Amino acid sequence: DDKVEALYGKELDAYFAHHGIDYTKSIVSGNEVDKDIRNVEGILVTLKKIGQGRHEPLLVVGGGVVADIAGFAAALYSRNTPYVMLCTSIVAGIDAGPSPRVCCNGFDYENLYGAYHPSLLTITDRLSGKTLHLGRLRRGVAEIIKIAVTKDLSCFKLMEQWGLKCIQTKSGAEGENIDDPAFQDVCDLIVGKAMEGYVRSEYGNLWETHQCRPHAYGHTWSPGYELPSGMLHGHAVGTCMGFGAYLALKADFITETEMHRTLKVISDCELCLWHPIMEDGAAVWRSQVAMIEKRGGNLCAPLPRPLGSSGYLNDLAEDELLSDLQAYKELCLTYPRGGRGVEEHCVDVG
Repeated sequence: DDKVEALYGKELDAYFAHHGIDYTKSIVSGNEVDKDIRNVEGILVTLKKIGQGRHEPLLVVGGGVVADIAGFAAALYSRNTPYVMLCTSIVAGIDAGPSPRVCCNGFDYENLYGAYHPSLLTITDRLSGKTLHLGRLRRGVAEIIKIAVTKDLSCFKLMEQWGLKCIQTKSGAEGENIDDPAFQDVCDLIVGKAMEGYVRSEYGNLWETHQCRPHAYGHTWSPGYELPSGMLHGHAVGTCMGFGAYLALKADFITETEMHRTLKVISDCELCLWHPIMEDGAAVWRSQVAMIEKRGGNLCAPLPRPLGSSGYLNDLAEDELLSDLQAYKELCLTYPRGGRGVEEHCVDVG
């Protein structure tokens, strides 16, 4: 990751030199806009130039974007090149890093191209987040919330109590609580529970032989409007999780209190509940149609049922979707910032 290189590049060089290990460093962009097939191909070209052998694992160092595109390149190169993932962000540490799925965007859709190619080893250290822009750390919290809502009620309760403070202190890496053992334990517990919930969801269905995937909560409607909106991934997921919670109430999956608890956690963590791009109901409908195609003819939208567990919505007609979007918008307007997020766009964080 180019940002990791600027912060830790010399230390990585010194580490390998100390241990007498020859290695070739390749720097790639970790920005969402660069998560495309051209940059995957760029990594493939580099691997060919250096004569990468399939018996030699790559070391991938970076956040979620780099985890996805470098992992995808490893899957393609010689059909199966091993790699080790050293995660430097929340998204990578609890989602993209341990995930067996590697991917890139295409045709303005998230993760259109991909493969199944898990790393040999994923290493996560939440304290590495201390160098992240706060906006980038915030967006990663959406991946914790999605697991908490659909998989782990105890994690959800921790996020209700500590979510904003975890963001403000960069998961305990900054501020007066850095020497507070109790708060450090809370941060470890939240990250650990999120990782456990993700792995339990993912590795029981490693090759996506079915689409009952709780960790896809927040990833049903937003993939079609995230890139055109310019939103950071976590904020787009926030809008989709919030809308999903509203639909879960309508389907009698959760109570009104549970819906508001869900929306409040998203809002309290300064993530987006509503974005003006969602006014374009036709675009959101096209996103649903594309998702049904991707999921083999089923919508299979994971929703809380009840809070802390998951159920699935498989039928949502176009007229219902459009009316539900407007009702959800009115609901979001009652929340702080009118439902908008803090530093919600990619341009806001550089």
